[in-house]
Amino acid sequence: MKPAREYDIRYGNQLVQGESAGWSRYIVISTPTAWQTAEPFFTVKPVAVGMNQWLDRTHLEEIADSLPNDVDMVVGVGGGRALDHAKYVGFRKGLPVVLVPTIVSTGAIIHGNCGNWTGRLMNGFVCEIDPEYVLVDYELVRLAPQRLNTAGIGDVLCGYAGLSEWRHATQLGIEPPFDEELARTTIEHHAYIVENFPATFDSEGALTDASVRFIMEAVQQRDDKMLRHPSAPSADHAFCFALEYANDRLWIHGEETALGAVIIAWHSEQKPEVLVDWLDRCKVHFRPRQMGISKQELQRCLEILPKWIEDAPGGRNANSILCHTPLVGPRFEACWEWLENC
Repeated sequence: MKPAREYDIRYGNQLVQGESAGWSRYIVISTPTAWQTAEPFFTVKPVAVGMNQWLDRTHLEEIADSLPNDVDMVVGVGGGRALDHAKYVGFRKGLPVVLVPTIVSTGAIIHGNCGNWTGRLMNGFVCEIDPEYVLVDYELVRLAPQRLNTAGIGDVLCGYAGLSEWRHATQLGIEPPFDEELARTTIEHHAYIVENFPATFDSEGALTDASVRFIMEAVQQRDDKMLRHPSAPSADHAFCFALEYANDRLWIHGEETALGAVIIAWHSEQKPEVLVDWLDRCKVHFRPRQMGISKQELQRCLEILPKWIEDAPGGRNANSILCHTPLVGPRFEACWEWLENC
């Protein structure tokens, strides 16, 4: 697959209107809310629309097989679920894929893979396909609730978790010394975002076209700037998937990973207040009360997380503090109280 940096991402207003005018026969994969919002932007209408409900592979196959084959391409319209489903349909039918995100808070925009999900458990990838290009239409994206877009910044700043894990493990003497030089690129990327993203807001604190592009570029740059080291397990994403699995429901991905990073920073005693300040400045929701996560739901997640990671393919987060020092009992109670008051 192409690395994220090589994706053809096109930006502008009235972009979908202009591009779709030249399309002939195509099919759309979307979700009901996303398609209701986006349909008026399309000059030439699709020959059929498939609605995604979730990422279970059986569902992906059923929708794909219900759509016509005699078309020129597949267009994914919406957030991560719709975009990933569109990739699968393109792969299954041997058709090119174009992505039209209605929010810019997901790595699905700049990754060509689609997870192999059975219910809420993922086992590798079901396909890999590079989209032809991505259309980021500012007007369309800014119609979404602001938090759905700023969550993209949360999905980048959650890299603070890996830094926290390694620093903590160094203090315990169970990992090699924290390598400041190796981590420099990630640290500088975080600093750049926190310093410059709020400057893109308008006078009333709302997102602008510049804000949308900033988020998209931050997400696209994340892969190159992410700290990848065995001593920095970054269990923030494992937290996200375990939270959904434990409670059989979905939340906003970038907000979940941000919450996971805050919890890891708190549990490892690595200045969680710094990350909290960053997320607040960038208007990223991460507090359970903001996200609609109950105490019981968070507790269920943290209780099953060690086993969930142990059973996951590869087990790459197994040396996380959330595994070797589970956040349960009185420690969980202290964490919940802190989250309620931070």
